[in-house]
Amino acid sequence: MFILDASGSMWGRLDDGRPKISVAREVLSSVTSKLPVSVNAGLIAYGHRRKGDCSDIELVHPISAAGGAAIGGKLNSLSPRGKTPITEALRLAAEKLTGQEDDRTIVLVSDGIETCEGDPCALAEALQKSDAGLKIHVVGYGVDADAQKQLQCVAEKGGGAYFPANDTSGLVEALSQVTESIATQETIVVEAPEVTEAADTIQLQIAGPGTIQLKLADWVKMPKYWKITNPETADEIAKVTEDSVSAMPGAYQLVWRHLEHGAQEVTLPEVVSVSSGQTTEVAIDTGLQLVPPTGEDKPYYWQLLTNDSDLENSFRKREPAAWYWVWDAVPVPPGDYTLIVRQSEHDLAEVNLGRISLDKGKLTQIALDQGLNLSWNADWDQIYYLKVTDAAGNETKFDGQGPIFLAPGTYDLALRLTEHNHSEADFGTITVSEKGFVDAKLTSGIKFDTQIPGEIKVTAKNLDTGKEASISWSGSSSNRWPPMPLGAGRYQIDMQIKGSAPMTIVPEVSIKPGQFITAKM
Repeated sequence: MFILDASGSMWGRLDDGRPKISVAREVLSSVTSKLPVSVNAGLIAYGHRRKGDCSDIELVHPISAAGGAAIGGKLNSLSPRGKTPITEALRLAAEKLTGQEDDRTIVLVSDGIETCEGDPCALAEALQKSDAGLKIHVVGYGVDADAQKQLQCVAEKGGGAYFPANDTSGLVEALSQVTESIATQETIVVEAPEVTEAADTIQLQIAGPGTIQLKLADWVKMPKYWKITNPETADEIAKVTEDSVSAMPGAYQLVWRHLEHGAQEVTLPEVVSVSSGQTTEVAIDTGLQLVPPTGEDKPYYWQLLTNDSDLENSFRKREPAAWYWVWDAVPVPPGDYTLIVRQSEHDLAEVNLGRISLDKGKLTQIALDQGLNLSWNADWDQIYYLKVTDAAGNETKFDGQGPIFLAPGTYDLALRLTEHNHSEADFGTITVSEKGFVDAKLTSGIKFDTQIPGEIKVTAKNLDTGKEASISWSGSSSNRWPPMPLGAGRYQIDMQIKGSAPMTIVPEVSIKPGQFITAKM
């Protein structure tokens, strides 16, 4: 079982300048893909979903035959943001390995120490004593002396080996050794790195602060505020409204609040290292601007989602953030996202506009220039909803007219005029291209002119598709029937008066696009 540290500090950079998480994804994907199909493998990650949450541990891929080949496909969704619960991650890994035949191995890749009050060294010792067939190998990934000491202890007490890795080649070498030993079931012999013990007499020298200086791209406006935080715990260190801040030597992560009321806080991925007496420049130059059609009102909100599973959560609790009532260009971490837009609070539901990619050091502009131009008969006043269903079966409902943003694709349309008297009426299929708004005119159907008393249900069956729509009403001279919207097609019309059997009143009638027929009964 592989355990990957995806805590906030994994946005820090290695000696070769690359973010730790980027290198870890690539290397782990490469080495696990080479595991023999006979090796059962799985993946656990922590710190990748929630900030400051010690329970953020996930079995990303369960132990399975040929699991090594599947692990690579899971890694790109891991975006560091939280704490380092090593102890509980080890406990979960040991639990998931219970019952596995032959030798059982845990491979921990971490760039820091436990930050959730656990004792991973003691747990490693307990696990090894209770299961002699279990080994825990540890890769210390760009760690300091304190972290190296703790991680070495985990490996030693867990019956495994410790591997230092300070750059890309070091991580490749370490994980290659581990996976080769797993495949061959040979014992790893590694020369232990030297840990310097503290001298009895020390001279204390206190370092002074350094400075973090923002370097803003020309499209970036100063925010309501920005903060520096602890990358592991997300604890606030300082809140700033100027373009620089003094900070003690250490590692920090930036949080950006574009507006007081129109934006949530956005955690920028870069982990900034501050040295005493030095100024560290931080470029704020990666972002997104949505470009709507001319005259389009400001949206209720738009969002970028790291994980599509976030769609199950309230829109205010999704990652990385949401922006309200603005079309501004805003700083956003580089990466791949799902773009969500909700044009209005009451008439239009949120729409998934698909995946987008944001490149580092660039303002990406995305034109919102495709979808439906929705309209219906003026005398209907309001509809209950229009249901739009994509090719995957995902449904979205709208009850407002005008341009509606949709991702390119083919959609089924179904209109329901009222909540209680009408069922859904099929209005066929419509295709949204890469650019442009296609007219969706819901203007065809039947209007009944009748004074037949009593409760009546009329059903229209499409003779080509077999789909049915119905309307129920208690008609009288003072209670006229509402219209019955229907898509273009050939229909059989049946009527059922309460207490009697259904009867066919029109064997076949054709309705053309935009045509409204009056039927006298």
